[in-house]
Amino acid sequence: MKRRDFLFRTALGAGFALLGPLRQAAQARTAGAAAQARWAELVDYARWSPSPHNVQPWKLLVLSKTEARLYYEPARLLPHTDPTSCFTIIGLGMFIESLRIAAAPLGYGLEARHTAEPRLNYAATTPQLFADLRLVPAAQASPVPAFDRELLKQRRTSRLHYDGRPVAAEVQQQLTRLVAAHGHQLACSTEAEMVDFVLDLNRQTLFTDLDDVPVRQELAGLIRTTDAEAHAKKDGLWSRCMGFPGRLMHNFFFHPERFHSPWKRGVLGKVYQHSMHGTSTVAWLQGRFETRADWLQAGTLMQRLWLEMTRHGVYLHPFGSVVTNEAAHRQFLEKVGHQPTDAPLWLLVRLGYSTEPPRSLRLNTQDIFLNATPS
Repeated sequence: MKRRDFLFRTALGAGFALLGPLRQAAQARTAGAAAQARWAELVDYARWSPSPHNVQPWKLLVLSKTEARLYYEPARLLPHTDPTSCFTIIGLGMFIESLRIAAAPLGYGLEARHTAEPRLNYAATTPQLFADLRLVPAAQASPVPAFDRELLKQRRTSRLHYDGRPVAAEVQQQLTRLVAAHGHQLACSTEAEMVDFVLDLNRQTLFTDLDDVPVRQELAGLIRTTDAEAHAKKDGLWSRCMGFPGRLMHNFFFHPERFHSPWKRGVLGKVYQHSMHGTSTVAWLQGRFETRADWLQAGTLMQRLWLEMTRHGVYLHPFGSVVTNEAAHRQFLEKVGHQPTDAPLWLLVRLGYSTEPPRSLRLNTQDIFLNATPS
């Protein structure tokens, strides 16, 4: 009996010894799942943040319930259309601001500690660290404007016809104050001559970019000309959202020789110009725009500005090519009397009211996470 009792006690002790590590492993898995779930809730909102040509370069590595690392995916960068990476960095800044707004109802603020990299690394082949993120109690964080986080999902770009109404003066004033609070300037114009000039300049720039082979080829890899392709890839420029027939978009980018004749370009230009019928307000942003810190600040501003527009039912359509194309940019600066000592102009848009536009697609929430076992 004593021997059997000894063996029983020994086996029982060994069993309890094994239970400890198993219990710890189970607790770690539970904690990891909870951490992933918290960040997934935030990413489900932030993934609707805009990015240049809808490239969605962001990747997230979850470390704990309150810590994560934000990376960018080099394969989703734009070396030809965004050579300085400034606009992609603005997009990453908007993504961070979206996470911050999504975290506010949970009682958290979001701190971001950025790498010292001045620009994104186009030569990299694996995801690159962009910033360390940390959730902190809201009372310990910098104050954030009170936005309903559902606006993040409601915000859209509208390339549809606008209804002809200028953006209400009181809304323009509110947007101008918001921009000024971030150290930038917003100028709006409802003068028909200025609106027509901007729309025509944007149309001209469309063909200039088409003639730039590297730019055209880069954009060609991002166009989605069928619903099936758009839903399969969940990124890029979907013809349904661009307001162009898919076949026309395909020919435009893959068979540019078909559009060299002046009369064909004239017809296409009229189709494109007609898509902006009803535009009666254009606007542009100026401010510091030289360093990564400036671009991140612009991203924070841009996300807040866009959500404020969404709150007032105002849609925005950016004319990025007029800013990135040197000749078009110079023409616009001359038009508005911009002086060399003035702050750089970094965004030009049309604003207005339209029917609800189709929403461009986004990567699934889980597609944004890097594989990891958070603790």
